[in-house]
Amino acid sequence: MLKRQSKIPAVFAIALIAIGSMFVSSCQKKIEPGKSIEQIRAEDGVPIRIKQIDINEFDKDLTFFATLSGVKETIQKSILADKIVKIRAKVGDNVREGQSIVEFPKDNPTIQYDQAKLAYDNSKKTYERMKELLKAGETSQQNFDNAETQYLVNKRNWESLHKMIYIEAPFSGTIVNMKVKEGDQVDGNQNLFTVAVMNKVIAKVWVTATEVAYIRNGMTATMKINGKEYTGKVSLVSLGMDLEKRAFAVEITFDNAKRELKSGMTSDIKINAYRNSKAIMVPRNVIVKDGDNKYIFVENNGKVERRVVETGLESGINVEVTKGIQAGDKVVIEGIALLRDGIKVKVIQ
Repeated sequence: MLKRQSKIPAVFAIALIAIGSMFVSSCQKKIEPGKSIEQIRAEDGVPIRIKQIDINEFDKDLTFFATLSGVKETIQKSILADKIVKIRAKVGDNVREGQSIVEFPKDNPTIQYDQAKLAYDNSKKTYERMKELLKAGETSQQNFDNAETQYLVNKRNWESLHKMIYIEAPFSGTIVNMKVKEGDQVDGNQNLFTVAVMNKVIAKVWVTATEVAYIRNGMTATMKINGKEYTGKVSLVSLGMDLEKRAFAVEITFDNAKRELKSGMTSDIKINAYRNSKAIMVPRNVIVKDGDNKYIFVENNGKVERRVVETGLESGINVEVTKGIQAGDKVVIEGIALLRDGIKVKVIQ
């Protein structure tokens, strides 16, 4: 009895092996040939990732580099080539219109200043005397007119020479730059000093034809200097392109009541050129270009639609879409290269 019982497990094991072999053989006969990637995609759908479109606020800042200057600023130049004998103001001094700032010698032989002054003084005396004689009826109108003409000619001649000797402030303001010192020998048309009105400063920037279309007078602009932010307004937008720079001039004015801003300072200027509180934005890389057209793929019930879109401004990686999609649409953001209009897709997380 014991020997017969010991054979049962062995027989049972052999039976199991036989059944397993038959199952494996049966499975091998039912295996289908391998499917191509195209077939799998056609059956299961092209794998994609999507992003549902929301309404967002869109801001576009245009950034430019600029050098500051006074709201009114002029560089005065030499007319004579001579030595400077006197400088009557220094950087930071407030000066009045017509005040002599830089002086040259009066004995420069090329201008004959003293002779011109003498001719002016004598003609002035003659003119004043003839005016009194005309009133008294003791001279003719012709004599008076001749004296007046000579006086005016000599006056203009002397004044022009005077401006060559005494370089004056063209308007009341502050000396912001002095390029010379007493005793310097200078050439004609050499920069001497700069006068500026500094209660306001101007940043002048140059913008492209595309950028100028978005800039308007009164737009807000900001800049940071020495860690402090200043806010200004666009005060001038040129209507014509500068042919040399191939750009349009735009000026931004900043208040400078505390005189913290100096002529010649430099800074990046940001102009807030556009704001849309209800914008539709997509990453730049989801927009496909086809000639002059742009389109985006949108997932809808397991398939994709190719939507032609129109775009606005860009900011960073985002592009504003002005037409073609709306809030709630599911835009394809990955797997775009494999898509065509109407094919089946599979959204993956």
